[in-house]
Amino acid sequence: MKMIVAVSQKQEKNAYGDNIDTLEQNYIQYVQQFGIIPLVVPNTITDVEAYLDRFPLEGIIITGGNEVDPLSYGGTRTEGMMFVPERDKTERALIEYAIKKKLPVLGICRGMQFLNVYFGGKIISIKPELGEGKHLPRQNHPLQIIEPSVQKMLGTESIVNSYHNYGITTTTLSAQLKPFAISPDGLIEGIYHPSLPIVGIIWHPERKSPDEKFNEKLM
Repeated sequence: MKMIVAVSQKQEKNAYGDNIDTLEQNYIQYVQQFGIIPLVVPNTITDVEAYLDRFPLEGIIITGGNEVDPLSYGGTRTEGMMFVPERDKTERALIEYAIKKKLPVLGICRGMQFLNVYFGGKIISIKPELGEGKHLPRQNHPLQIIEPSVQKMLGTESIVNSYHNYGITTTTLSAQLKPFAISPDGLIEGIYHPSLPIVGIIWHPERKSPDEKFNEKLM
């Protein structure tokens, strides 16, 4: 059975300095094996709700890439940050649409961070928080499933990839969200909303993973 799912995009600049929306092909390749027909959403849509209403949508995926604008969670913008206000605006509209229509949402990496910010939480740079050499990007690491209801589906532990420079701790997690997975160094790896079908994970299931079966169960 096929289902149409809206998928957000990151924003970059091309060689001419023009803003372009981009999405890694592995997102599309990965979700299709689960019967998902991806509907890619541009960051320049003026009316996201009207755009989505044209399709029989059954879910939303908030993808990775870029940084969440620090001003949206009380942080400070610094030189070199790759935040994109247009993307934040679009993804906020996507979440609002999902809540209105009672659609499931999956946030991946930056997508999980944005979900936390949307619900009033904050994110931190993990290098100053954990110290040099800990929780490095591009290194696999273990995690524990701490939510009993999720343990029944996913088990109690796994090994996942890591590509993020920002994270969420128990002190920066939104009061409206709950953690279901945590890494040994205390960073929250998975979050969910207790009354809405909204889940966020900090790892990338669409990229090469040490535990593909774990990700398949999650999807």
